[in-house]
Amino acid sequence: MKKHIGFKALACFLALAANAPAIAQEPAKARNSGFFERLFSGSERLDANGQPLRRKLFGRRADEENVAGNVPRKTRRATASVQDEDPEGDPGLGLGNLVYVPPKLLPLSGLTLDAPRPADTAAAQIHDQLTAEGPALRLLPGARDTLVAHYVAHGFRPVWLENGTLGVRGKAVLNLLSTADQDGLDPASYLPTPLASFSASIPDNDPAAMARLDIDLSAAALRYARDASGGQFDPRRLSRYNDITPVWVEAPQALKVIAWSPYAAEYLKSLHPTHPAYAAMRKALAEQRAAQAGGTDDDVIAEGKIIRPGEIDPRIPLIRRRLAGLGYQSAPDNEADDSLLDAALTDQLKLFQKASGIKVTGAIGPQTLAALNGDGNRSDTEKLLDNMERLRWLPRNLGHRYVFVNQPAFTAEVIENGQPIWQTRVIVGKPNTQTAAFHDEMEYVVFNPSWGVPPSIIANEYLPKLRRDPGYLDRIGFKVVNQQGKVVPSKSVSWASYGNKVPFGIHQPPGTDNALGEIKFLFPNSHNIYMHDTPNRNLFAQNVRAFSHGCVRVQNPRDFAAMVLGWSPEDVAKRVTSKHSETIRLKTKIPVHITYFTAWPDESGNMLYFNDIYGRDRAMDTARSATVLAGN
Repeated sequence: MKKHIGFKALACFLALAANAPAIAQEPAKARNSGFFERLFSGSERLDANGQPLRRKLFGRRADEENVAGNVPRKTRRATASVQDEDPEGDPGLGLGNLVYVPPKLLPLSGLTLDAPRPADTAAAQIHDQLTAEGPALRLLPGARDTLVAHYVAHGFRPVWLENGTLGVRGKAVLNLLSTADQDGLDPASYLPTPLASFSASIPDNDPAAMARLDIDLSAAALRYARDASGGQFDPRRLSRYNDITPVWVEAPQALKVIAWSPYAAEYLKSLHPTHPAYAAMRKALAEQRAAQAGGTDDDVIAEGKIIRPGEIDPRIPLIRRRLAGLGYQSAPDNEADDSLLDAALTDQLKLFQKASGIKVTGAIGPQTLAALNGDGNRSDTEKLLDNMERLRWLPRNLGHRYVFVNQPAFTAEVIENGQPIWQTRVIVGKPNTQTAAFHDEMEYVVFNPSWGVPPSIIANEYLPKLRRDPGYLDRIGFKVVNQQGKVVPSKSVSWASYGNKVPFGIHQPPGTDNALGEIKFLFPNSHNIYMHDTPNRNLFAQNVRAFSHGCVRVQNPRDFAAMVLGWSPEDVAKRVTSKHSETIRLKTKIPVHITYFTAWPDESGNMLYFNDIYGRDRAMDTARSATVLAGN
């Protein structure tokens, strides 16, 4: 498959300054305005869509060329109604998953040191282990340099040894590292080289081995600190749609505590996420492993006769669990129906069959069983490992009040004081035009927005029509704008004389058929992603709602506007029914977290599992395997 690298389309180039809606600013406390507030403070700072000019938050990634699995975007057929068209029109980045290349780690051996060999026996052994060639735990270059500098600065004095043996502090840290799997980490990544296993005896009668143990335990603690605080993987190296920079604890900061605190193990524990979802996942992981130990983990679904809707079969309970783990939820009406292929389970089976490329029958035959037992099957344990890692990528403080979008769940929530106070269904990007994962702040709500048709839709959707019927846009009420910002009749343009690059903008005024619906919610970002209403409300009835070019469509935009603005439903309705385009600046910016979690707890702490709609779980599993193969 050829590699395909897409780029985010530029925001529409319309320049309708005279018609741009003014910002109706709500009363706010006097305060110094920031750069972006000054930038967006007047109508001349809005684009032709009534949208504030975009700010570029992130630069090009160093690994952008390292793309795997991308496929070219197919040209969409022209549609007869604007209601069928995607308002973003972004060509996207293809599937976006990257071939993960583990970072290069450096060993803590074979070093050239300027510092002389100390006279003290224990310190001399540390010096010798650092300079001699031999097996050693490895670290990222910066962390290795930090640790070596610490040993040099303190005369190669051991960090963990007391009278030639491992002290209480060291034993506590070693014990914590041995239980790293409880937090979804691999204990083998933190095993000091002198030990065959964490349960092996400590060679306190071997000074050289004890010195190596001291060095490797320091290195292991630093690795654990980084992994616990920000994750094992840089999300930007997994998917081109991950625009997330985890906050890893800095090696000097971590080493200062690790080397001197009597509570080094407690400090390392504190670096894990404090979000309630993490505790729920940790608990679920322990339960899954206990079930595996008891032999009750998901086994292979046995072959047998075809199970048709309405039939009872002893394999149905396992099939239910397998489908639930893939994001297809269905509960029996009562416990007695657990073995029945009822209507709800049949509907979920049909969705699974459609997604798997199997003939959609609702019955369970050989092909469906093979899909459930094969590539489509990922255990809940694997999902928990992937999503505990994603939790480490989240900011430590999500905000007192924030918007949380989970793409695989197709939901958006408003969270206040850690509790969900409102939820709605959403539509997210298609697999080839995915919604990015990133964090930003909502700043504006636009009532009755206008839609500037993106260049890609002009070229692919409208131009073929206009070549045949130049007056088409005049009849459907769209405006054509030339490069001077002047509105011209569509029928006056010689559309047949232009290729894909048309020197005109196309603008859809506010109205019931507007592609953005009644309201849009802006958190200006480099991805040109925002949340908005849609006239295509029938799509919200679908269980799998990946239909957009990246923006997030909201099922209940009026309620959402009331929540984020703190207005009454009546006030929101008045703004909508006025039919006038109006941009409201929020009194207080609201954090927006666009996330991707295929496992997430409900309000009772019970774990829900969702379908891996973009294959990002698979990408992380591949990265985990690559890390093991690289010896990292």
